[in-house]
Amino acid sequence: MDKTMGFFIVPSDYREESHSAVVPICIADTDSDGNPIRREWIERGVMPVADPLRDVADCFLHDRWRASEITERVVHWLSRRHHGDVPNEPSRRVLNHASWYAADLRAGSRRARRKADVDLFTARLQTFPDHYDLVADLLARDTYDRLMVALDRDGSSDIREMASMLMRDCDADEFERRFRQSRNAISQRFYRGVRRVAEAAGITW
Repeated sequence: MDKTMGFFIVPSDYREESHSAVVPICIADTDSDGNPIRREWIERGVMPVADPLRDVADCFLHDRWRASEITERVVHWLSRRHHGDVPNEPSRRVLNHASWYAADLRAGSRRARRKADVDLFTARLQTFPDHYDLVADLLARDTYDRLMVALDRDGSSDIREMASMLMRDCDADEFERRFRQSRNAISQRFYRGVRRVAEAAGITW
């Protein structure tokens, strides 16, 4: 990972003349408030998921070169949120929040994106079975058990099973075979059910 003229650059050995097929990810080493970004955010947060971040930019914004834009925004925000410290599994946090931010940009705003959250789940099933870990953000470890209990109490056995399948990283075909519906229909059922039960139980993430 290189650092040149106030920027971190991924990959570390990027040179335009020898990496013409590689899209670099450039992140300013200070945020808009002048706070420095620790190198660990890049080494542990960005480098392990650099290719999936490019995929997110391509999938949602149709431009792999915008990976720098979404990654820098997220890294700076996470750094401020954690007061510069690097929490556990920073790459998962970076990838999840970059996906949400890219979806916001595509929709035009966060409010507009929330009306189309189904697209994120559909993209997770169709596009990123190996890398895009939406469920890690949606069903974070500290809320997962509470949500499953709430789904049991509500009698939402189908939504509970979908959540469990997501946590096991089942692929799209398995969902379609199990629930005998299209991916879009399954994603709508899942989001609506989770939102309703979570709101009733006071669960947030």
